[in-house]
Amino acid sequence: MFSVVAVDLRTGMRAEHLGRRVVLSASLYKLFVARDLYRRIAAGTVQRDQPSGDGSHTVGECLRLMIVVSDDGCGVAGLNMVGRGRLDPALHTDGFSGTFLDTPQRTTAADVAELVRRERQGDTELYGLLRQQQVNDRIPPALPPGTPIAHKTGDRTGWAHDAGVITTPTGELLIAILTGPWPSPCCHEERIGALEREAFAAIGRVARRAYDTVA
Repeated sequence: MFSVVAVDLRTGMRAEHLGRRVVLSASLYKLFVARDLYRRIAAGTVQRDQPSGDGSHTVGECLRLMIVVSDDGCGVAGLNMVGRGRLDPALHTDGFSGTFLDTPQRTTAADVAELVRRERQGDTELYGLLRQQQVNDRIPPALPPGTPIAHKTGDRTGWAHDAGVITTPTGELLIAILTGPWPSPCCHEERIGALEREAFAAIGRVARRAYDTVA
């Protein structure tokens, strides 16, 4: 089952399918954790050079690692720093009504798309990290070679996601594709088998159709 939100950021044209379906967020929860940590850094309540709690990295280092390579240790450390489910009421008040950082972490395609939209609009440091993404096995292979994209993936048993902003010849396309449940043992980026290839290629096909519609 696919939950999809696609927005042409030039015209505002929007397409949505099951965008409010609440699913296990997999590593997409790291977007919401990073967003809050950057807010705390700006407020002075968290310092970039303080220990993150993962035993190896500072907060600043973990922010990069949890987004650019989807480091799980840094993600868990970030979850603990923001208080896990204690952050949920603030997220809901801020417009992310389908997102929960309490265990198990959950979200919606609409919430992920809105977070990415806000970060793109503000051209934030978090958005800059999305531009540096190194996990590029879902949307990017389906696009014309060299197409710029700022995005974040998520995967765990049963679920595979990708979301971000694609630069097209006519402007920018915001897309969030959250998929599952898939049969076990799918889906894990670190061990690609037949089920992962199927799931990741399906995400790519959806993204390419949206790209071709607006390009």
